[in-house]
Amino acid sequence: MRTEAATNNSENATGSSRIVPSKAEGIAMCTAFVLVFVFVVAGNLLTIVLFVVNRNLRKKSLLLVLNMAFADLMLGILSIPLNTYDVGSGFGLWKGGWPMSLTIFYAIVDIFFLQASFISAAFISGERFYAIYWPFKHRTLSMRAYIVPYYYFYCVVTDFPYHRPLQYNTFLVFI
Repeated sequence: MRTEAATNNSENATGSSRIVPSKAEGIAMCTAFVLVFVFVVAGNLLTIVLFVVNRNLRKKSLLLVLNMAFADLMLGILSIPLNTYDVGSGFGLWKGGWPMSLTIFYAIVDIFFLQASFISAAFISGERFYAIYWPFKHRTLSMRAYIVPYYYFYCVVTDFPYHRPLQYNTFLVFI
């Protein structure tokens, strides 16, 4: 049989109190984001530089890898620092927020380059499947099939319809 004091203590421990994150957790998270930023930028820059410097890597099939490296580089340069700032603000590491225009910019850039990276991965998979399933057709495939700007055009077309105008004090309302 439980006593009144035991019941009150268990209710306080389980439900009504709000968990406040510590600054040490915030510092650890932001440090991890900074390390991810460094590795993403360094790895993708290395990929792009190797493609530019080494002529043996300038093949049709590696254009898709270059496209993915560029999308991931832009995601790392633009999105990860803004996300780090947002996480640090949530943990109370620094005061002040950011303007709504920066919030909109972050959302659009994050979604755009995330879609570009996913689409690049899908096209790399499709191209490799085509190369394995029809190897002789793949060898005669023209450079036209590898035109990269169409991927980014597709990302722009699919990115913007998801955003409605801001209403009241909400972030972005997705359809």
